[in-house]
Amino acid sequence: MVGIGDLDCDFVVYIGNRPPLVEYIERLELIPAIKGELSSIGSETGNHWRKIINIYAKLGYMLDSKGFASWQLYRENYLLTKGSHQALLFDDCIEPAESEIVRLICGKTHAATLLVDNAVDSSVRWVDADFAIDPSRRLIVTPYFDYRQLSNAKLETLVSIINSL
Repeated sequence: MVGIGDLDCDFVVYIGNRPPLVEYIERLELIPAIKGELSSIGSETGNHWRKIINIYAKLGYMLDSKGFASWQLYRENYLLTKGSHQALLFDDCIEPAESEIVRLICGKTHAATLLVDNAVDSSVRWVDADFAIDPSRRLIVTPYFDYRQLSNAKLETLVSIINSL
């Protein structure tokens, strides 16, 4: 696995790009985020990555706030850190299915690449125009992590889908 997050992850998001910073472009392994790292990515790379991180934080917070008072505090102190059991993966293939891992593929375009390459596209069914699932693999295709594509209302739908697995 290659990306940002906890090696002992049971909730992963596959994304088709990386933050345009040397340490992420050249990364060959999964490394947990350290305090301030996610804010730094947002401030150094601009609004695009800030949105991705914020949406991941909102989603994680909606699933389990871990006692944080806001999704912003959750983002700064918990998201993708060691012990969070979360990962943002830059991999170009899906890890073998394990029943306890929930896998999200961020965006239909990236999903088309990952699913065709892994010959699992036939097991994925679209539940509406935005989300597809393969319950047996605990796999969900989501809109890209952008406020226009994955609004708060759609995040609520996604939380319901995840909770139904």
